[in-house]
Amino acid sequence: MRHTPQRLLLTTFFLMILWLVSGCQSGRAPEMTETPTITLTPTITNTPTSTPTFTPTQSTTPAFTITSPPTNTPTITPTPFRTLGPTPTPSQVPPRPAVLFPYQDNLSRTIDWSYVYITQIGYNRLGEVNDLWAFMAFQLLDRGIHQRNFTFEGETITVYYLNVAHEFDGTLLPMQLVLGGTPGADVPIQNIPAGGTAYIQVAIRDTSRPFSPRIVHRDANSAFEIRNEDYPLYFLKDLQAMLPELPDEIILLANHPILVPRDQWPQVKLDMQRVSFLTARYQPFFELDPFDRIVDHSAFALALRDHLLDRAEMPLGIYAYSSRNLVIITGE
Repeated sequence: MRHTPQRLLLTTFFLMILWLVSGCQSGRAPEMTETPTITLTPTITNTPTSTPTFTPTQSTTPAFTITSPPTNTPTITPTPFRTLGPTPTPSQVPPRPAVLFPYQDNLSRTIDWSYVYITQIGYNRLGEVNDLWAFMAFQLLDRGIHQRNFTFEGETITVYYLNVAHEFDGTLLPMQLVLGGTPGADVPIQNIPAGGTAYIQVAIRDTSRPFSPRIVHRDANSAFEIRNEDYPLYFLKDLQAMLPELPDEIILLANHPILVPRDQWPQVKLDMQRVSFLTARYQPFFELDPFDRIVDHSAFALALRDHLLDRAEMPLGIYAYSSRNLVIITGE
């Protein structure tokens, strides 16, 4: 019983030492747990935020697609226009110029070698003239039908025309009045195959009948089944035989489109590919590239447009007009 207090003291002392030791260890624990949190903070750095700087470069690509189309504009620039060559061989037909005589149309306009009447005119959405037909008067220089060769899409076409003259600004200029054409080179008229290429629409009248260019344009270009007999079709060989029999006093009047709306060019090209006489008649009014594609109206067609509408001076040159509707007025 005497040793009990001593044991209590020893026990108490021993427990205090254990409590101090455990207290010291628990005081260090917070220092060890805080250190890992410091090392983890650098992982929050947002380095990918620099990548959006590359996205604005994508917006520059449409700019190149906009600027590139103007590089195609040089294809529209006019190339040297084809000129009409003279008769391939010297003409055996002697000159016999037609003699002018007093005659007026239904509007009391004198029909002479400078006579022109616009029979059809149309405009595009910009107000520009893009559809133009006209009757033009010509002086017949001889009584023969001549020919020259023209190459279209690798095929040679014989073009048949009359030697004529038209007065521009007081000067008579020699011209070729195209009647038609047929496949082949230097094909004689009597050897033209049967078909549309062998015909030409001709109306022969005298001074007793009035001439109304608008009415003739309307009636002569109406559908074939309703067209009256005033506008018959002649064989070119028959017209060639008839020309020497006509009197000296003759006025030729030819009607044909000068400008054709652009949206009709594909049909014009198709007609030229399929029908040789249309190739011959349309050729003077269109500019063709080296691949025979229609790229513009010819220099002659544009100059004639300016002459008809603005009285611009006609440049000198060898020109060809065409006849879709031919009217021959005799003075006797």
